[in-house]
Amino acid sequence: MSTNQRRLPSGYLGQYVSGVDVAPLLRDLLCQCEVEQALRLIAGVAAQPDRGDAFQDYQLAVVARFLLESDGKGGTDKLDQDGLALCCELATSVVASPGAAFGVPVPDSAWSLAHRVAYQQFPDQDAEGYVLRSLVLYRQIAPGLQQAAGFPFERAYSQRYGLALDEAWRIGYALYRWSRAIPGGSIDAQSLTRLSDLKGIGIGRVEGFLKTVTCDFAAYRSLLDGPSGQRPHFEPYNLNPFRKYPVLRMPDNRYLVPIPGFLLRRITHGLYYDLVELDRRGFLALIGRAFEAYVGRLLAGQSGKASGGGQGQWALQDGDAVLLVQCITRPFGALGRATGDRAHLRQDLARQGGVVDCVKRLQELAASSYAGRRVVGLVVALEDFYLANGPFIRGMVNEELAQQGRPAMDDSIQLAHVGGLEALCSLSRNAGVGLCALLAEKAGRPGLAGLELDAFARYMAARLMPGQSVALVPSILKEAASAYLR
Repeated sequence: MSTNQRRLPSGYLGQYVSGVDVAPLLRDLLCQCEVEQALRLIAGVAAQPDRGDAFQDYQLAVVARFLLESDGKGGTDKLDQDGLALCCELATSVVASPGAAFGVPVPDSAWSLAHRVAYQQFPDQDAEGYVLRSLVLYRQIAPGLQQAAGFPFERAYSQRYGLALDEAWRIGYALYRWSRAIPGGSIDAQSLTRLSDLKGIGIGRVEGFLKTVTCDFAAYRSLLDGPSGQRPHFEPYNLNPFRKYPVLRMPDNRYLVPIPGFLLRRITHGLYYDLVELDRRGFLALIGRAFEAYVGRLLAGQSGKASGGGQGQWALQDGDAVLLVQCITRPFGALGRATGDRAHLRQDLARQGGVVDCVKRLQELAASSYAGRRVVGLVVALEDFYLANGPFIRGMVNEELAQQGRPAMDDSIQLAHVGGLEALCSLSRNAGVGLCALLAEKAGRPGLAGLELDAFARYMAARLMPGQSVALVPSILKEAASAYLR
């Protein structure tokens, strides 16, 4: 058994399973494995002195427990190291789920803490997804929507910062590559212009770019004090100012990139900081249209017929199955994401155009236009949507629906971050199973319905493509990697 996943730290999947009891899923995977071979693999991995955080002793012990609990009766599949990594991540969820620890319910406050911790950590760990997706949105889709959105962002950016967006990308990416090639090195602006990738870009444009991403020591320290007290929703930037300013200007006026990955994120997904300052309303309209178009491109490559209804809606019909998608760019505000507080999150979910309204639209569309069909609804978000499909978030959505006299959201409506949809679209193409069929199976099985979409995709990859190692990345992102990253 092998997984086909992006390389992420162990525990990533465990944080995304939303408190669902994944013990049956882990047991289901391991019952196919040859027990003795799997135990030898575990023993070999446990003895490796350089395994780092990839395979923790407690994770390996839980996996061995599930292997042995069935009296040593197993299947014939060989467990490989990638498959063991997936099993270890499921083991993490069995041990540390915010919903139940070994079946023992934990307080509701644990969900708030899990949400808060996830928001602080995962955007920086899932850089590959954010970077490529942002390149598609900002560099390929958004330029063609400037007139419709009423926001000529390329011209506005050039007028404000003194360089074109393409030049900002070239400078930022050249600095990123240089900082990775010379770890711990520093460079002055004039030397930066002499890098081979920056021929034709003068010192003025390089300095203009650096102003948008750089702070000196004093400015960095000031950021530690500013976003606190009456502005707790800025806490992520208080903890980590490198999110917005990933380049440090040293006392000798040379530039150091302490963590290169933060610079790459800043010049892709982090363009938000620059564009929202130009025209907040225009930016929101633009990114909403761009995300709707992006989801349409994902669905266009799937089995069945995709059609857009405007206002962020898509329908994919495949036989008697229908997938209805409602796009939302930002499910939570900064305050709710930073604190994880129930009151803050619920207020965000219930705001006009928020997740609750998205669910109502899906319910109404399913009842009015697709009665008698097998319908699954999906609310898919562009920005961070951690623990979206678990009882914490779903429970608050249903509380709001009940307060409005609406029917509850059942498992036929799923909530997900777009990363999960990307992974599932890739799985659908690679495994030859329709996207509608995959989501219908997820919604129809209690053990799977509560999983986050990316966790479900990885689980199904292990079931549908055993022994294969295919990255769950859709072609649209692979093409972006070929076009922009070297």
